[in-house]
Amino acid sequence: MIRAARLVFCLLAVAPFSSGFEAPSCRAFDVASVKLNVSGVGGGHPELAPGGRRFIATNQLIVELIMSAYDVSPLQISGIPIAFSRERYDIEATCEQPMTKEQLPHMLQALLAERFHLSIHREPKEQPVYVLILGKRGPKLHEGSHEGGKPGLRQNGYSFTFTEAAMSNLVGVLSQVTGRKVLDGTGLTGQYDFTLSYAPDRCGAGPEESGVSPAADGFPCSVFTALHEQLGLDLETQERQVEFIVIDGIDRLIPN
Repeated sequence: MIRAARLVFCLLAVAPFSSGFEAPSCRAFDVASVKLNVSGVGGGHPELAPGGRRFIATNQLIVELIMSAYDVSPLQISGIPIAFSRERYDIEATCEQPMTKEQLPHMLQALLAERFHLSIHREPKEQPVYVLILGKRGPKLHEGSHEGGKPGLRQNGYSFTFTEAAMSNLVGVLSQVTGRKVLDGTGLTGQYDFTLSYAPDRCGAGPEESGVSPAADGFPCSVFTALHEQLGLDLETQERQVEFIVIDGIDRLIPN
């Protein structure tokens, strides 16, 4: 599991890439550099540079790269060797033609297979999940101020401030916060600005999901209560088939 301090990166890594280009294209990277990051400097979600021809990922864990390549949460990945749990990598890859958001994950899959000999298989499993749904009184969300803008997230402890965020960004964080796969059932397709705050570490004992013991700053103890009160959204337990990515093989990075 990725630590909470890196939720901001996981959230945006799971969200679909967006190049801003609709047409043609590069189906494989023309040039790609993958290096071990030993400086600890940098970090952020994988992204396309302006123009759509250069892909950059800095200070990324291998699990984060797999998340980006296969559009899954860390809860859906198993079999990563312990030796890879702390190593971080920098990727810079280019194409002569702009890359599209549909092509880029497949290109990253091919790059991981080439440089790490990554092989996987998929296993669908029936399991309890949370489905994010609208509350009875409707959502309490504000439309983002810049339509089509880049999603952002600031985290301060258990407070998350989203800007230009889609519901896919929110469910990515909720999957990690709750420890269970979260699916979007809201039907909301816009981009929104909102803050979600709760305080489990400053509350007294009580039912986990009741939020009956308020923290000193007034935030509820439970993320479930915070979602309902602050955003007008609820998490509903359902049984669903969830696809897991199982690592069959992975080797040390093959040098450039």
